[in-house]
Amino acid sequence: LKLFETNLTGEFFIMKVEIKYPNQEFFATVSEIDIKCISDDDFLKLEKVINSYGVTVIKDQKVNDEHQIEFSKKFGELEISIGTNTKKENNPYIKPQISRISNVDIRTNEMIPPNDHKVIFDRGNNVWHTDSSFKPIPAKFSILSAREIPEEGGGTEFIDACYALETWKNNNRKYSLEDIKEAITEHSIVYSRMQNTGDIFNDKFKTDMPFVKQRLVRTHPYTKRSAFYAGSHCSHIIGWDKDEGRNLINEINDWVINSGEIASHKWNSGEVVIWDNRRVQHRGTGFDESKYRRIMHRTTVAGDKPSYEEHVNI
Repeated sequence: LKLFETNLTGEFFIMKVEIKYPNQEFFATVSEIDIKCISDDDFLKLEKVINSYGVTVIKDQKVNDEHQIEFSKKFGELEISIGTNTKKENNPYIKPQISRISNVDIRTNEMIPPNDHKVIFDRGNNVWHTDSSFKPIPAKFSILSAREIPEEGGGTEFIDACYALETWKNNNRKYSLEDIKEAITEHSIVYSRMQNTGDIFNDKFKTDMPFVKQRLVRTHPYTKRSAFYAGSHCSHIIGWDKDEGRNLINEINDWVINSGEIASHKWNSGEVVIWDNRRVQHRGTGFDESKYRRIMHRTTVAGDKPSYEEHVNI
């Protein structure tokens, strides 16, 4: 437990930071701050923690959508939700910067049937992925707040794709990091959902969400450490035989979830969790959607440019 300092710069400030997996520099828990009224200086220190550890849990936050959006905008421009069912840019019930991951209808406050398109779509989040890698400019940070949590299940797991890359050479591999460091892949949410929830999209959605190019390896601009950038949205490697490329992607995804410890987070109401999509994969753990309510609101900080334009340092 680090009292009054981040363990990064030696600077002192009133905040408690606990690191769960120090050997990976992964997963921080922060307490004794209020994101609604955080000072500029303390925000910069919090941002260092978030950039350094991949996942940051901020305890005891009582926020509404306006609070969450204002706090999230401190990290950069926010994405607009891609929209399914209740998530539409002109929806009067929810702001377009909010992705509502829930089985509760925002209009009626009643539970949505488990076979509803919205619930099926959100069920796809239970497969390891990185948010918005299916967009031309992928996301930096996801900021998720727990508004209502189920009595059982409904947690979130995180894995460290940076640690996975750094330990890749520990096993006999067909392809070295040098072989794949410049590889460009294509990602698609239609591809990933077809694998794990079935064909749930209409033709317009498929047209509006084409494959996009992403690097297979990305170097973090703050830590200068590199990470695999794959997950369920990652379909194939451009210029490779499709089966060969998918075999490598599957091998990487398997190693990511087996190389280091999986951080299993059981939510408490009022928590805010921030993760860095440039180095972390995550998934929901599922819950009984016919029995329990779950309301989670996410804001997503957009990236700066397409990942294939980034420089890789291995």
